[in-house]
Amino acid sequence: MATIDDIMGWFKTGDEKSQALIDLKWNLTNAGGYTLLQNDKIPFVLFLNFEDNKNTMHLLVRTGIETATIENQPRLTIYRTLLILNQRVELVKFMLDGINEEIVAREDFTVDSLTKDDLNTALNTLITAFYLMVQALKLQDEFNQQIVERTYTMIKDMLNQGKTREEIKNYLKTTIGLRDEDADKLISQVLNDDGVPKNMYQ
Repeated sequence: MATIDDIMGWFKTGDEKSQALIDLKWNLTNAGGYTLLQNDKIPFVLFLNFEDNKNTMHLLVRTGIETATIENQPRLTIYRTLLILNQRVELVKFMLDGINEEIVAREDFTVDSLTKDDLNTALNTLITAFYLMVQALKLQDEFNQQIVERTYTMIKDMLNQGKTREEIKNYLKTTIGLRDEDADKLISQVLNDDGVPKNMYQ
């Protein structure tokens, strides 16, 4: 059984040479009821908080894109896209947060049943799902290279663990929510390229 202290300890103690996200050493700061998780290898800040019952945890990625004041038609397009993404991706919620209706991606956890491996998988899932949202909302210019690199690292790590191409493809489809052709394209790029492409969206 995990505790809040266990979870915070997983983030605090790490090695920058690790390929696993949970085993990196994260910089933790407190702000407005959230713990901010930062690491130079991740191109954005992760937000972590616990409900009052101490057994529910939320992990968020914020885009900084607010929808409250934009025109109705583009706002409706965003809402529709987020609803479709919520249907495609099981473990991550795409939603609006706060008075300014900021676009965020969020995962929810039950603390006492969470393991370190579960949390590492969740971090990979959140970042890859964020890529999916970036693609769907056509935000490629705002978020690009580092998300690509992190997704490549995740797939290479799975290959190093002995996962087959079909197992990785199934993970990308069922857990992340990628379409069949997108999963195939992504795996092929990792298998066939020595370097990371500049743009996964082309």
